[in-house]
Amino acid sequence: MCVAIFVCTGLSAQPTSLDEVYEPVVVGVPPSDAYIGLSLLPDGELRHYNYGEHAAQTAPMYLSSRDHGLTWKTVSLPKELPYADQRSPVSGEYVRVFCNNKGVYAMRTEGGLDGGRTIVKIDDRPGIMNKPPVWIRNGKRVISGAHRTDRSGAYVYYSDDDGRTWKASAQVTVPPHRKGGFHQGTRWNHGAVEPTVVELNDGRLWMLMRTSQDRHYQAFSEDGGETWSEATPSPFYGTITMPTLYRMSDGRLLFFWCNTTPLPERTGTDGVWEDVFTNRDALHVAISTDDGRTWKGFRELLLNPERNSPVFGNTRGGEDKSVHQVQAVEVAPGKILVSAGQHRLCRRLLLFDVRWLYEPRRSCDFSNGLSDWSAFRYYKGIVGHCAYHRQAEDLLGVHPDDSTRKVLQLGYTPNDSLVQDNDGAVWNFPAAKDGSLLLHLRIPQNESEVTLVLNDRWFNPTDTVARHEAMYRLPLSRKVLDIKDQKWHRLQIFWHKNKTARVFVDGKQKTELPVVCPTEHGVSYLHLLGEHRPGEKILIDFVEGGQILR
Repeated sequence: MCVAIFVCTGLSAQPTSLDEVYEPVVVGVPPSDAYIGLSLLPDGELRHYNYGEHAAQTAPMYLSSRDHGLTWKTVSLPKELPYADQRSPVSGEYVRVFCNNKGVYAMRTEGGLDGGRTIVKIDDRPGIMNKPPVWIRNGKRVISGAHRTDRSGAYVYYSDDDGRTWKASAQVTVPPHRKGGFHQGTRWNHGAVEPTVVELNDGRLWMLMRTSQDRHYQAFSEDGGETWSEATPSPFYGTITMPTLYRMSDGRLLFFWCNTTPLPERTGTDGVWEDVFTNRDALHVAISTDDGRTWKGFRELLLNPERNSPVFGNTRGGEDKSVHQVQAVEVAPGKILVSAGQHRLCRRLLLFDVRWLYEPRRSCDFSNGLSDWSAFRYYKGIVGHCAYHRQAEDLLGVHPDDSTRKVLQLGYTPNDSLVQDNDGAVWNFPAAKDGSLLLHLRIPQNESEVTLVLNDRWFNPTDTVARHEAMYRLPLSRKVLDIKDQKWHRLQIFWHKNKTARVFVDGKQKTELPVVCPTEHGVSYLHLLGEHRPGEKILIDFVEGGQILR
């Protein structure tokens, strides 16, 4: 079995108590896009309202849980009942910022959820996707991350009277994506949008933004969000996906983001509007104990349950089949409920224990198939909304020595109907600055050409750019590994942060690997990348990766 297994394809056996929750487990499906609507009430009730986009039920309703998110029921609402969003630590009232094509509004309860509500217009300019309010300065100020429909920059609305009146901050902008390098075209240039903001221990505010670059950008404020520093690249990879920061009750920070890189832009993309999303199939989480200076984990929290769908693009207009967009709430010390995703087939409610993020290693012997792997290819032709149909790669075979076991097999079969037709498989393990990888493999005499890539983020399984932006890369060839037979061999790679890695076969060092690209947080991905040369398939029946256990 794979250790540290998490659910990525659907509902698993459900825990009956919160004590049973450790690795991520799916406990439900959000009623709408996941970035808003999740609330924790003083009596412990959890509610998830359906006022996000693409609601499964158009009439007002919410999902309710009174057992920390383990089980949920649907509650219908009259239209005039106030929605719960975030509760003021000062007054106990609930505040929400929302928008339409006429402007931006703030809603505030008067007398709690059983009282009335007031709605005031705070901006005549239309907005989009206002974030849930966050209280700072010990509750004296409340802020809400925002951007406008013209995507002119990220900013916050701020209020010093508990959400009754509001002002807009200065905007933060980022440079546009430009054609060049691997890109034959330009990405959708939508500026700095969907900001997430957290108050740091020194009183500054830290903003992370969605951008069209390879990384999220960041900015800081020293005056409670009224003005912001110039935006610079953050330490986190992410392209046209939403980041989310969350402060736990004990002060630790959680960061939820995709940590993914899309395929290079193709000829004809001009940056004016969306073309196709190829990096919204993996959601990650990391944890910091030092206010964001260092991070651990970098674990896949959720893989898109639709990632292998041959009809992936067949969706209603405007519905992205993605697992980006997140809200989180701590339902008990160290136990986190996450609402994630957009499309009704992809979004999920998950519970996990943050202790899972401190696990040092992970292993897999394919007894649960490829449920923990990304192994798909894209059919040519954009369909539906910004999507390619998918082809699940047929990479699993019967183990040649044991018919009850599975084995990963990598080769090459040309297919002109695909965007890229080489084999590829991607697998995540806990991030390690000083780490090791172990594989059991068998290389035939007339081997296919396969490159082992170690990286710090998710690339599309067939994306050959991965080998150019990796930390380390190793051809899985008999010549390089000094293998002269078709027996099973034990391949080990040991690395130290941004230094030469050593390669061992059956305990004997065979070669060294220079650093291709340095990493900030450590290696967290094994990428097995097939090349365009037919041959007999290379077989792998076990992988393990992570920190070096001393």
